Amino acid sequence: IRNGSAVIGALTRIFAVVLLVTSCSGSVEEPTRLRGMVAFPPKDTVRFALPATMHGCSDRRSVLLQGLSPQGNGVLARLRFRDSLASGLYRITSLGDTVTAPSANAAVRYVLRDVPHAFAFDTGSAQLRRDGKSVGLNVTGSGIENAIRTPARIEFHDVPMATDTVPCNYQP
Repeated sequence: IRNGSAVIGALTRIFAVVLLVTSCSGSVEEPTRLRGMVAFPPKDTVRFALPATMHGCSDRRSVLLQGLSPQGNGVLARLRFRDSLASGLYRITSLGDTVTAPSANAAVRYVLRDVPHAFAFDTGSAQLRRDGKSVGLNVTGSGIENAIRTPARIEFHDVPMATDTVPCNYQP
């Protein structure tokens, strides 16, 4: 990622808006559908469990999975597909790549000792399991944060299929 600070800024704005909407909704607490682990070198490991949702993208060739918490942890994953969303391996590509399909983009935000951290995956893969009216997604890979290669593993499970559409365009 050539412009890491722009990615961090965009992620922070997205998380802030979603957290505001989520905290004002007054809805019943959602079930945990996302488990994440970030191994921040040299020896810190952050684990979190969050509710997760899925949205269709307005381009009709991608979907967005997200899990967020008011404490600051969160994950965004976008899957780009050809004709339909199918189970299989989705290679991690750069955020600006708009042509490679099937492919995945993923970003994680986590809090370590009251300090927020965030990065977009630039290596790895995403394994999608589509099962009737829900999906599961395992993202394994790493990204660069403050010049440090940071590995992470994210698992979405039993996330209901998207019923709404949102714009998912990447804007550097």
